[in-house]
Amino acid sequence: MEAPRSSLLAVAVPGIPQATTKDDVPALISPALNTLVWPDRAVGVAQGDIIVIARKLVAICEGRLVKEGTAKEDALSEGNSPRGISVLPPEDPRTSAREIRRGLDARFGGRPGVIITGPGELLSAAGIDSTIGSADLRRSLAATAKVLMNAYPDHPVVAIRGLGHLLTYEDQD
Repeated sequence: MEAPRSSLLAVAVPGIPQATTKDDVPALISPALNTLVWPDRAVGVAQGDIIVIARKLVAICEGRLVKEGTAKEDALSEGNSPRGISVLPPEDPRTSAREIRRGLDARFGGRPGVIITGPGELLSAAGIDSTIGSADLRRSLAATAKVLMNAYPDHPVVAIRGLGHLLTYEDQD
């Protein structure tokens, strides 16, 4: 049975391990996405899903770590960071979103949409058709994901289902 087109499911993805500077984001999150159980008992990621990733996870994987005191004002919050270390935001989150999308496509097919969280204009996305999915919609999806990320702090990834009509094969944003 197909879900109504006007529905939206958002699930905090359990089982994401602590990120390190040696991790590749798609490789790190794919096992948990592969075993994700949705409320309707479907398993895994499907074509049309949107994956929202905390920018801190991306930044750690990209090695954006500095000693405290040398960090710029834009350092991310210290939760889940080693003592004495600050995490800077991803250097080019738009490119990061595209690379993560390609990595997830290689593992799952169907080129899921990818959003990397960030405040306001710093939010980045890949694969969400900008002629259909407005910047306000992408911010709303990130805000929805942040509700789950705040409720489940050890879940830095949220999968959203029900908006596949907003996705495009190309990596436009």
